[in-house]
Amino acid sequence: MSEETYTVVGTAQSPSGMYKVRWTNDLISHYKRIYRQGCRDINFYETPTPMTKLEALEWMISNEDLKGEAMEVAFVKKMEKLRCHRKQKFTA
Repeated sequence: MSEETYTVVGTAQSPSGMYKVRWTNDLISHYKRIYRQGCRDINFYETPTPMTKLEALEWMISNEDLKGEAMEVAFVKKMEKLRCHRKQKFTA
């Protein structure tokens, strides 16, 4: 079972004010869609190669200038993905 890969990763503030990490392969249409849904402070970054969610998070954290809550959310999401990855590894 192979994981899906993405070419764009970033953060956006939802209409409720919470920051979320977002992944996509289509930067423009995804940006427009979440903007219409009310998201603001949208920051997407194109990855150098297609990456899994965990790889894209690691790349974004180490290569982009994230600040404040966006950085915190990226770290939390990375820890969640690591935990899920390790759990799958041990149950397989």
